[in-house]
Amino acid sequence: KWLVAATDSELRVLSTTNAELVRRIDDPRISGGERAVFRFARFGQTNTLYTVLNTRARNGAYIVVWSTEWVRSAMRRVSSSPITTFALGPRGLLAFATASLHVVVCDAKTLRVLLRVPAAHSFAITALAFDRDGKHLVSASADQTCQVYVLPDVWPTPLQTAVAVGRDYAQVIAIVLVLVLAVVLALVLRR
Repeated sequence: KWLVAATDSELRVLSTTNAELVRRIDDPRISGGERAVFRFARFGQTNTLYTVLNTRARNGAYIVVWSTEWVRSAMRRVSSSPITTFALGPRGLLAFATASLHVVVCDAKTLRVLLRVPAAHSFAITALAFDRDGKHLVSASADQTCQVYVLPDVWPTPLQTAVAVGRDYAQVIAIVLVLVLAVVLALVLRR
């Protein structure tokens, strides 16, 4: 139905039937009015428009979701460094790579981060693609390597993730407490 073209300062949405301009979106800004640049724009499976905004100061990146009435329906800061490539996949997923060499997979509806792979490559990540089923994500880099990530069929809920993280922290705290007690005991026994 529509095609989108992006420059740093504007998006142009065109009709695929007659190539007429449907909508022009310019002056990209994030919350607080900070100026940004459009980096990517893609239509999802439901004609939802996803755009990537990198701040002009290069200190953050945002994903913005637009409704078919051309109103921002969601915006989330997803990275503290610029996004270098972006892909929409099946199963309601999106992925992006950052200048800090991370590969990130998000839920396209909520923009919740599902997977973050730090140091995915050793040089700029230039391309991402999902396979047809959305079970694999491939990243390519200027370091002349490709990585394949196997994606789970079911992602953990935020509560399951919080419980797992809390359990990991509890184990670390328990180890630290045991070490502190061992040191105190050793000091007491030395006297």
